[in-house]
This record gives sequence, C-alpha cells and structure tokens, in this order.
Amino acid sequence: MSVAIPGHAERADAPESGAIKHPKVWLLFMSFVVSLVLGEVSARVLLPAPLPWLYPQPRYRPDVQLGFVLAPNQHAFSADKPVTINAQGLRGSEISETRDASRTRLLFLGDSIVFGYGVADEDVVTARVHDRLERAGIASEVVNTAVPAYNTQQEIGYLEREGLRYAPDWVVLGVCWNDISDKSDVVVSADGWLISSSSTGPPSAAGLIESPTGYSIRNLLKRSRLLYGILEGGRAIRGSFVVDDESLLRSEVLEGTPTARVEAGWQRVAFAVHRFRELADAHAFHPLIVAFPIPLVLERAFPRSSYPARLRTIADGEGLPFLDLTPVFASQFHGHESLFIPYDGDHPNRVGHDVAAMEITRFIEGARARQ
Repeated sequence: MSVAIPGHAERADAPESGAIKHPKVWLLFMSFVVSLVLGEVSARVLLPAPLPWLYPQPRYRPDVQLGFVLAPNQHAFSADKPVTINAQGLRGSEISETRDASRTRLLFLGDSIVFGYGVADEDVVTARVHDRLERAGIASEVVNTAVPAYNTQQEIGYLEREGLRYAPDWVVLGVCWNDISDKSDVVVSADGWLISSSSTGPPSAAGLIESPTGYSIRNLLKRSRLLYGILEGGRAIRGSFVVDDESLLRSEVLEGTPTARVEAGWQRVAFAVHRFRELADAHAFHPLIVAFPIPLVLERAFPRSSYPARLRTIADGEGLPFLDLTPVFASQFHGHESLFIPYDGDHPNRVGHDVAAMEITRFIEGARARQ
C-alpha cells in the first residue's frame, strides 16, 4: 500500500513540465534563426550589395581662394576603389605642363562624378574618353582636375588659377544638378575631411565616423543585405517626414521651384560659365559643357525641372557647345544599378562612365571633322 506524500507528486511532475517548455523555447529560437536566414537570402536575391567604404577616403586641405582642394600625395579610396592623388592634388599620375604637340590634350573639370566616385581609375569617364579617342586614331592625353564637392564656381576658379598652365586643347566642364550649391559654408576639419562651419554636432562623433573603427562598423552592417535594406527603408520612411537640406534643394531644382537659393545658385553658375567662355576665347581652347543626369529623372519625368534646362539656356546665351547626357542615359537605363552605384542618387557606375565617355568622344570626333 503506497502512501501519498504531500507535495511529492508536484515535484515529480516538475521535470516533465520543464521538458515540455524547453523544446518550445528552442523551436521559437530556431524559427527566428530560420526567418533571419531566409530574409537574408531573399535580400541578397532582391537587393544589390552596397559599396563598402575603405579607410581612408580622400582628404582635403584649406584653400583661401577655392575653399578647399584635395591634399596632394595621398593614397586613399573612393568608396572601395584605390585612388592615388598626385603631387598636383589631382587623381592619377603626375601631369607634365610641357605639351606633346602630337597629342590632343583634354582637361576635365567637375565634382565627384567626373572625379570618379566609386569607380576604378581605368573606368572613370576621363580614362574612358582617352581610350576611345586612341581607338579612333586620335592621340590624346587627359587631365582630370575634378574635386569631389566642388560647384561650378570653384571649378572655373581652378581652371583660371591652375588648369590653364596645362595648355589644354579642350576643356570639358562636367555639371551635375547640385553644382548650384553654395559652398561658402564648407570648411576642412583638422583631420582633412569636409564639414559645415555651422555644424552643431560634437567633434568626437565626427571623429568616430571618420575613423578606422567607424568605417569598420559601417562595413560590418553592410555585410548583411537584410539589415542594410531595413536601414535604407527606415531612412526612406524618415525622409518622408523629415526632409534634409540636400533633398529639399534637389526637390526645388527638379520641381522647378524658383526659391531664393536656387536662383542665387543659377546666377553663380551663369557667372562662372560666362568666365569659362572668356577664358576659352583668351586661351584658344575648345570648351564643352556636359550635363550628367541623375537616376531619378530617368525613372519619372520632371517637366518643370530647372536642370538641365537652365544650364542649356546659360550655355546657349554664351554661345558654348552643350551636351546633355540624359537622352543617351535614358536609352541605356534598365533600372538604377544598370548605370548608377547602388543606393546612390547621383554617381554613375563604370557602365555609366563609359556611356558618358562614348557621347563625349563622339562630340569631339564630330567637332574635329568639322574643322
């Protein structure tokens, strides 16, 4: 005859109850892991890989006249592509001021697009123009004087102060929509990167972002396509409620809104283009203005946009040749990554650079044939 001991049955049941709960916890955990794995796999199928940013990116130094210039003699990266800045503060190898009369010398002005943000040396529009001209039987050499973050005013200022010493046969002015931006607020930090003089953020935070540790953290996040896609989606949602200043300016330009800063920007461009024409006349080089499109205008129409229509009007008023790359980009456009860097609103990838080079080369060949 057994005797029931109070509480004994409950203690005997306790392990069995734990054995039931334990598999449920593991099932929940494994379901979460499987969901993450499936989400990451799906994200890698549907989303492009973002470019990592390797340390260091190009550094700058202050300049009294131009605001800032690239620091000379540096080895850096443009996103993940190696970049050499020579002793003249230009991308690429040293350029001799002494001309080879048998070769056509082209000098390119521009910002990060012409500089070649995120593309290798051999894929930049300037290098591709050189290669295409050579294949066409036109001996040439190309000088890339583009500086990331420059506006048109700074580019023409550079041409007048430094560029003319290279005695170019052609000067190609590459323009993007944001070249109307005012750069008077941009200064160079003690460590060589560009910041706003009105920035209110703590210097320590900026230092962390531009440190090897900061780069490593961002690149670690980019290794997960799912996480990066979620972050990008979050930024897009936030952007629909809180519009940053650059996005607002882009909207004003594309929607043709004649705000005071847009009008002031186009006046600066007009003044710079007028000086461009004066320098072309005085120094007998062939000028060419090239308008680079942005992916947004290839995805939907902006009939009232002041870019590039206003730029064309300015160029026509000065009697300068103008090349709008929008039609040829539109003909080659098959989604954002077909011509542009992933998750980037302005910069062409290597295919986009080659498309631009094709049109520029075609224009130069035609002009030579008409001479």
